[in-house]
Amino acid sequence: MRSDSQGVRHLKTATWRITYSLVLAISSTGLFVGFSMVLLGTYSSFSDGDPSLMGDPDQPLLSRVFDYFSYFTIWSNIAVAVVVGVFVFRPRMSSFWFRALWFSSLLMISVTGLIYNIALADLVQAEGAAALSNLCNHVLTPFAFVLAWLLVGPRGWISLRVIVAGLIVPFCWIFLTLVRGAFVDAYAYPFVNVTKLGYAEVLINLSVIVVACCVLSLALWGIDKVMCKLVRTRNGSNQGAVE
Repeated sequence: MRSDSQGVRHLKTATWRITYSLVLAISSTGLFVGFSMVLLGTYSSFSDGDPSLMGDPDQPLLSRVFDYFSYFTIWSNIAVAVVVGVFVFRPRMSSFWFRALWFSSLLMISVTGLIYNIALADLVQAEGAAALSNLCNHVLTPFAFVLAWLLVGPRGWISLRVIVAGLIVPFCWIFLTLVRGAFVDAYAYPFVNVTKLGYAEVLINLSVIVVACCVLSLALWGIDKVMCKLVRTRNGSNQGAVE
């Protein structure tokens, strides 16, 4: 009986690692290609000649690197890459702060995927390496990470404490965006462009986004509860069949 239990456990661990290895490959590809283009200065301009927006490829290297790490999309993809890397190499990691980081990555990559595919996809015209990086960062990684969570878990990791702790990273992005923008007079996105909109309108925009993130967090918590219930029901049915 014990050997059967160990066999099931090993099978689940192998499935977990294979699933998240695929997510790691996708997220790493998008980040590697995108950062390589930043180092080479070969990406198309994101600023469209507007000095109040970041993304000018003709800047010095250090400025291009700082711009790259100023985008919410990059933060969300890095968070996913870190989490799935831990899932692959240390599949039993489950400390509170790691759960918070996992939830933060789930929330942020969901926001990235939803906003891009609902509002921005038709506006982006990328070719070659830029198209590959864009596809991975905005479409494949969000889809793969969320799907992996739905298929293999983890289950039962979301709680009110985890949600609150998971919001720390997005709030850090907001803080650093406003602070750096005040120094360089340039911002990653039009909705946080203080130079054009002013602080009052930008803070309203950010407040709306924060509220939306809280609503999405509760929705993810609800999905997690449903998935946990389904797993318990299935395990109960399997146990009854064995007996």
